[in-house]
Amino acid sequence: MLVYRFKITSEEHEEFLREVLIQPNQKFSDFHMCLLESAELFSCIQASFFLTDKKYKKDKEITLNPVKKQVKRYDPDLDEMVMVTQTSRLMKDSKLKDFIVDPHQRLIYEFQGKANYTFLIELIKIADSNGENFFPRCVKFIGDLPKKPEIIIEPPVQEDKAPEAMKPALVLPDLAALSKLDGIEEDESEIARIEGNLASFLFGDKLAHEEPFHDRTAVTGDLDEETYIESDGDSEEVEDFDEGMEHIEDFDNINQIGMKNAGFGDDSEDE
Repeated sequence: MLVYRFKITSEEHEEFLREVLIQPNQKFSDFHMCLLESAELFSCIQASFFLTDKKYKKDKEITLNPVKKQVKRYDPDLDEMVMVTQTSRLMKDSKLKDFIVDPHQRLIYEFQGKANYTFLIELIKIADSNGENFFPRCVKFIGDLPKKPEIIIEPPVQEDKAPEAMKPALVLPDLAALSKLDGIEEDESEIARIEGNLASFLFGDKLAHEEPFHDRTAVTGDLDEETYIESDGDSEEVEDFDEGMEHIEDFDNINQIGMKNAGFGDDSEDE
């Protein structure tokens, strides 16, 4: 039984060297596992073997996990180049003997994990197994790969925001309750009583016993000017509001303020 002897090196680390023995009928997945163990690579996410020419120019790809790519292919029916979807060959389905066609075949191995590595592989010898059956295995081990810093992408820090105050829910009135107000009628006597009380509060008891405030002649003029109020056909001059106001401390109680401003605080002679 024949075996392949491959030399594995790294352009990034010249001191790194491995040599692996593997049988032609073994698969690329076996080769992949031997490389991981000998180079002490862990946490593999994806890995690929590339068949190359003597200058390590990539050609066919054999991957650990399926990969779909858009490639250009010539379509003889259309007589033009078209884009087609191509699924990569898988290591677990690919035997070395089906792809090693050159006694000095070269390959590239790319490892993707927490750190990425690339190895150059070259077939240096095809020999008899001498009855041995433990393959693949690493038979030459020189140097270690320096550990690359892991690339850790941290999520963006979100600033803590104070929770927005909850808006009170809009409460609609009960339509059934509002409908009970439809039959209510205005009581004119009650309205007149309320207006009388309002006039008494504003102008004193004298105006409260007279006709409602809205039936009387409106007060005219600005507060800064002399103002006249019609009363029984005669005109009575009222002192300017500001000028007639005295200091609050000059009154014995608050009731005298209302009487003063309403014109009832001073004794007047009958005409």
